[in-house]
Amino acid sequence: MMNQVFIPIVRFVSALYLAAKNPALAILIFLAGILSVSGQNLKWPHGKKAVIVLTYDDGLNSHLDIAIPQLDSFGLQGTFFLYGHLSENRFADWKKTSENGHETGNHSLFHPCRLEDSAGKSPRFSSENYDIPSMIREIRVMNRLLVAITGKHATSYAYPCSETVIGGFDYGESLKETGFFKCARIGGDKTIMTDFSNLDYFKVPSYSVNAGTDASTLICYTEEVLKEKGLGIFVFHGIGGDYLSVDADVHLELLQFLKSHTNEIWVATFSEVMEYLQDSEQKL
Repeated sequence: MMNQVFIPIVRFVSALYLAAKNPALAILIFLAGILSVSGQNLKWPHGKKAVIVLTYDDGLNSHLDIAIPQLDSFGLQGTFFLYGHLSENRFADWKKTSENGHETGNHSLFHPCRLEDSAGKSPRFSSENYDIPSMIREIRVMNRLLVAITGKHATSYAYPCSETVIGGFDYGESLKETGFFKCARIGGDKTIMTDFSNLDYFKVPSYSVNAGTDASTLICYTEEVLKEKGLGIFVFHGIGGDYLSVDADVHLELLQFLKSHTNEIWVATFSEVMEYLQDSEQKL
């Protein structure tokens, strides 16, 4: 937080000083600072042209049984946002998942959503009936559960149902102030990020994949991300099973495409990519 305040001040003072000496040079330096973390100047690691992040919500059995073996077969890493419904007999599988380089993030303990989106759940767990302190406590408990399961502290969060509002109030800033995480993901509709100068790391947009989406749709989106030299974040639920599912072969075809373009596309975990962007910003 200190860097976010201090660095702009230093730039401003430097610009004032240079303006007195060399106005043209001052303008060039100021513009370089503005553009440096935008898609126009940002350089992805290893000479890659674009970035794809594969995220999976809810810690489903189809992730362990289908998605993760497929990812592992291509040497690709995903980010799995887990919540408290996890079956105890799969704890060891999630620990292995984390040990194998995949990211396990926090998706809250009870996954509260708006009442209209909470079919089959008690109204007690609708987001309208929460307040911010109770939500933060729940997230803290889930953090402890994740440490107990994986032995690692989660560094990222995904808002349940992509909702940042609890009891009528946005809890994004409160979440940030806890210091629990470095970043948090919301939803979106085929979002492609190319300008990161004003990115809110606690409301990072994504592409929420609908049930039954075909491979050509997923690959076309990836090709567009590559064309734009940007960042695309997929959000999956079920893979070949469970709910909001895409077919296992569709998921496999996307991974095959990504693997065949590893010379151009950096596939990394959510936290890894956000840390890269934050580091790039702080080095200015």
